[in-house]
Amino acid sequence: MRTAPKIDIYYFSGTGNTAWAVHRLAERLTGLGDEVTIASCEQVAAPEVDPAACDVMGIAFPVHASFAPPIFRDFLRDLPPDNGKPLFAVTTAGYAAGDTAWYAVRPLREKGYEPFLMDNVLMGNNLYMPGLPALFPSPEKMAPRLGKAKQKIGALADLIHRHERHVKGASPSGRLLGIIQRATFDWFPFKFYVQDNCTRCGWCVRHCPTHNIEMTDEGIEFRDRCTQCMRCFNFCPVQAIQMPGATKSGKRRRYRGPEGEPYPTKHSM
Repeated sequence: MRTAPKIDIYYFSGTGNTAWAVHRLAERLTGLGDEVTIASCEQVAAPEVDPAACDVMGIAFPVHASFAPPIFRDFLRDLPPDNGKPLFAVTTAGYAAGDTAWYAVRPLREKGYEPFLMDNVLMGNNLYMPGLPALFPSPEKMAPRLGKAKQKIGALADLIHRHERHVKGASPSGRLLGIIQRATFDWFPFKFYVQDNCTRCGWCVRHCPTHNIEMTDEGIEFRDRCTQCMRCFNFCPVQAIQMPGATKSGKRRRYRGPEGEPYPTKHSM
């Protein structure tokens, strides 16, 4: 007979920020006596999820202009309905999250889930926006940020363990920021191309979460299923993948994940 509360957490992580946060959250909850299972949406299809298998369900994902990433929006859309399942949502962002978690769980409320906690954890920025400075944190700046993130995650774990209501981002200011960010999202095209220094190593092909990248006789080609996770751009071993307006290879630092290594090779998913 199961005595410890069972918590299942489903997540998506593009460059490792959310994976890092979810692993720390699971460690803390386990230390508090909960039974925790985590799974990436790259591992499990939403229709296969059994809400009855857990006492509490959690979701976690990076903020994409106050949206969940397209791959995770599809995952949430396809989750089976439930009747009163307690739910928490944790987002990760390099800057402000707005009302992302609140906005993302709206369709889950309609499916019968009962959100009780929504909050954001500040991590490193992994996003390059064409025409704007690439503000990727250095390893020296990431260390204190990770320390604060770990403290925040510990506090959230305590709230989740106690099943205490806690909602951030649904205030008028959070809602306004979310509306503004979602309205401007389509202004920034996410189009990638490959430079001549591509070695055809296939790293991007193997690790694209939506199988949007293909190796052809002519080289790397991008299809129409991009989820804007920035994994290929940041982790290409020779920085051959570019965006319009991006600084060419080797001249500017790219995001290397929260602990300085590519994802998903750093964490088991």
